[in-house]
Amino acid sequence: MRKSSKTFVSILVAAAALLICTVQVDAQVGQNLVINRFVSDPDNIETHVVISDVDGVGPNLKISIYNEEGRLVYERYETLNAFGKINYNPLTYLNAYQHGYNQNPKFTGTVRIESDGGNIAGQYWEKYRDTERAYLNIAVPAADGKGYDKLVCQHFVSDKSVNSQIIISNTEVARPVTIDVKFYSDNGGLVGVEKRVIPANGVASINPFKSLKGVQMTGTAYIVVVGAGKITGEYWQAAEREKYQVALPLEGVSKIR
Repeated sequence: MRKSSKTFVSILVAAAALLICTVQVDAQVGQNLVINRFVSDPDNIETHVVISDVDGVGPNLKISIYNEEGRLVYERYETLNAFGKINYNPLTYLNAYQHGYNQNPKFTGTVRIESDGGNIAGQYWEKYRDTERAYLNIAVPAADGKGYDKLVCQHFVSDKSVNSQIIISNTEVARPVTIDVKFYSDNGGLVGVEKRVIPANGVASINPFKSLKGVQMTGTAYIVVVGAGKITGEYWQAAEREKYQVALPLEGVSKIR
């Protein structure tokens, strides 16, 4: 009987561990999502934000677009059908909207999506109108709007011929966040550190080649919050010579030892 009890406990522990792993994998599903990099360039780029109802409750959504400095450019409300989705082109509405957009229709920033009940998932799609630049077309998942204390960029390239960008969003709505970006070589040696302050609802773009003052290398970058705050992010890399572009979400750590 004792043996059976121990076996049962072991099964429960294994099941709990599996559940925890599942929650970590599904971190990009929640009631608050962030598109870390949004580009408004109507003449050259077509953009789409895809949002899906995960729980089947048909939530109301608040979709807000901010520029890099965290200034609100546009917001809109939508309702999802149960288990449905919307394919949302922000530029359709930005052309007729507010907060100084018409004075400067070309900008980069972030998209914040809030659900009033039920979990949602999201994606960001970017398509170039010039077919010769189709190699730059890209799609990335939305990030968990709760954010993290630390992010890991598992691979970066510092090279003059490669356009590499570490994109970091401040998920805090009312205060700036300070970050340290630590660049390590493939062998684990610390090569450089850059400190940035990101405004509330803002985003920072860090180019490794510029941050490392022209050092050509590959490595791993760790982005750590200094003090209070939460962040999320992505790594983008493009090369015109090889005709490619990739974008990947950064792995997040909720607590630092």
